[in-house]
Amino acid sequence: MIKFDVSTTEGADYYKDWYTPFTEWKPQSVKWRRLPEYYSFDLEKLRADLTRVRGDYDFKPFVVSKKGKIRTTYQGISLTSRKESEDPEYDGLKLFGYQDGKEVELDINDTFAKFGHDQTTELNEKIFSEPTQAYSGYFAEVINKFHSIKTKCRILNLKPRGVISPHVDFPYYRQIRVHAALYTNDDTWFEVEGEKFQIPADGHFYWFDVGRDHAVANNGTTDRITLSVNLSVYDHFGSSDDLMTLMDNCKI
Repeated sequence: MIKFDVSTTEGADYYKDWYTPFTEWKPQSVKWRRLPEYYSFDLEKLRADLTRVRGDYDFKPFVVSKKGKIRTTYQGISLTSRKESEDPEYDGLKLFGYQDGKEVELDINDTFAKFGHDQTTELNEKIFSEPTQAYSGYFAEVINKFHSIKTKCRILNLKPRGVISPHVDFPYYRQIRVHAALYTNDDTWFEVEGEKFQIPADGHFYWFDVGRDHAVANNGTTDRITLSVNLSVYDHFGSSDDLMTLMDNCKI
């Protein structure tokens, strides 16, 4: 059974301010879906490339506070970074945003506790636009199938018993996030606004709506390793296009 600290159905509804009637954007009719075959890949080939990448850059834990506190159950390798980063292959393991118009490093709890449309702190992942040395080989080939502007791209490892508590990142019209599982288990579950689902390691990418309360838990005994790609779809196409239609037409 999935074990979240807090159900996403009990979370705040502040994210609804991003959508109609407050803005021109309508919420998506689905909370998650598989992408078309066009974006699919050879799973065994990508696993072999993961071994290559980890030979140079193994997983490091996420930094969850400006004081350097780490989260040992959640790890990653950055495929993109900020410009002039001092540690590019691990730059994506920190959070950055804007406070009063200035770019600052953020504490994870402060960021997601009251993060919303009318807050003064805004998560910014578009600054992760520079390919790192790990952005190479078959990983680069797979990611480059996407046409939209690519921002924060990472290989993520959620260790056994690891939980990503319910939170909201950004609405789909600012960015979207797609995941492809390289390794998983039958006891790893995602949840978006009360709907639970699994992302299998099947050579396909999956989208889920990070503009709603979402969470993930690895209740299994093995690592869950995914390729996570953020895409600025509407920076590329414009606001008149429907996201599901763009996905169906393989244009994201």
